[in-house]
Amino acid sequence: MLSKRIGLLRGLLSGNTARTGPFTVTVDVTRRCNLKCPGCRFHSDKVRIPAPGDPNIQDIDEAMFKRLCSELKAFRTETMVLLGEGEPFVHPRLVELVAAAKDAGFEVVLYTNGTLLDESRLQALVALSLDVLKISMWASSEEEYERNYPGAPPDNFSKIVASLKDLARIKAEQKSPLPSVVLHRPISRDNYRSVEAMPGIADETGSNQLSFSPVKTRKGQLDFMALSPDEERVLTTTLKKMKRDLKALSLESNIDQTLLRYHIGEAVWEKLPCYIGWIHARIKTDGTVMPCNPCNLPVGLLRESSFGAIWNGPAFREFRGQTITHEGLMDVGRNCDCGFCCHTGQNLRVHRVFKWCSPLRRP
Repeated sequence: MLSKRIGLLRGLLSGNTARTGPFTVTVDVTRRCNLKCPGCRFHSDKVRIPAPGDPNIQDIDEAMFKRLCSELKAFRTETMVLLGEGEPFVHPRLVELVAAAKDAGFEVVLYTNGTLLDESRLQALVALSLDVLKISMWASSEEEYERNYPGAPPDNFSKIVASLKDLARIKAEQKSPLPSVVLHRPISRDNYRSVEAMPGIADETGSNQLSFSPVKTRKGQLDFMALSPDEERVLTTTLKKMKRDLKALSLESNIDQTLLRYHIGEAVWEKLPCYIGWIHARIKTDGTVMPCNPCNLPVGLLRESSFGAIWNGPAFREFRGQTITHEGLMDVGRNCDCGFCCHTGQNLRVHRVFKWCSPLRRP
């Protein structure tokens, strides 16, 4: 909404205090997971990066979540993303959390690995008018699934496809366009050759959009999963061709944003300021608040303070002041994993406007 964008600009110009609430808030509903995806920073056997907060609190408290929704409604936050250090459907009260977020008036995005979808859950999500169901799919076949999900049954792939077909049926029966279904493909050296299969899977399952992202190397720990320069060139050619082909299937995609992330490169902090502290917050299961997930920099705890007090508290203001300058961003980056930043597109949109106004900024 226009008033929030004006508030964003006012805050950027007047110092480090936000003049509007976050546009998007991402909430980790659980730390538990039923898979061990290689690229996952929390459960992979290849890399493990501890997150801030109390690891003994596995699932977010429903009462705290509802209080957060009430505060964010007053801040006119637009979108809430529900995901987790693990799989959201492991949370025993996930449907109730979705209902609370919808009651607060947010656009609600639910990010899942898709393995725990069943008829009753799908019926509930349609009845609640969940806005977006985003399915992470590292694979385009059972054979590829077995390689990309170590230890998981390869027939999970077919079960996910069947569940998405069931969802399309339920939506048709209830005459509902929601939830919109997004198939998301993190792209690695092992699966980049099969991205061309994704439009067919989307068409088969009645999905609405394809989404892609470069695999994050976790500061070099997963370099073996990253594409070489030659492989990146092959991939970008494939994605550009796919973008043209998607029009015939009436499928949307984030291909332009994906190409932008590859164009800017992994070291995004060298080319673009970070405005995430003005537009986003991440909430962990124990109530720890962070600007975003790759930044292991707690700025407050909901069990001790209100979100409003944290949003413009000293830690969040300090983060904003640092990340808006190149030198400060480099310093913050020592504690952050900003490679191939998923917020690159948002940061660029803000920067295209703010760079012309930045000489007027008050210190």
